[in-house]
Amino acid sequence: MRAKGSGQSALLLLDVVDILLKKKIPYAVIGAFAASFYGVIRASMDADAVISLAALKLDAKMLSAIFSKTGLRCDYREGGSDDPLDGVIKIRDQYDNQVDLITGIKGMDSGAFKRSHSASFLKCKIRLIGIEDFVAMKIFAGSPKDLDDVRKMLVVPHQKIDIKLLDKLTRQYGAREAKILKLLLK
Repeated sequence: MRAKGSGQSALLLLDVVDILLKKKIPYAVIGAFAASFYGVIRASMDADAVISLAALKLDAKMLSAIFSKTGLRCDYREGGSDDPLDGVIKIRDQYDNQVDLITGIKGMDSGAFKRSHSASFLKCKIRLIGIEDFVAMKIFAGSPKDLDDVRKMLVVPHQKIDIKLLDKLTRQYGAREAKILKLLLK
């Protein structure tokens, strides 16, 4: 394990990614960690990734057991019918660093993992959610902080955002989200 103390959730994320890669589980880093790659710096005490278990002979409880065998603490919460998340595996190390693995987001495009891209972090390669998928996801989350992040990402000069793709992805979350995107793009 890379972490040597608290406040090192990013290092725990690298350990989690190692296991995901070993098990061939598609993932993409999201949350504050991804936002910082897109030019919006936010403090966070945890790291987040979305994973896909759909094509694997593995479910969230089995994956939790794999992480537990490495000495990490895991809690799995399945989302209800009105929850936008299918489920979350919370992974903690001995220092209470935390990584949340989201097992699916209702409305998320299945091509998001193919559109994710490689990024370098501490000499390690990680998969980062594509900006269009990330912006659509943040609009779906809809909190004032999420929408403020979107506003900032839309004006970062070095970001090339495919507006047609962004519109398509946002519409998959719903009419409310499509309307919010339209307002944000004005």
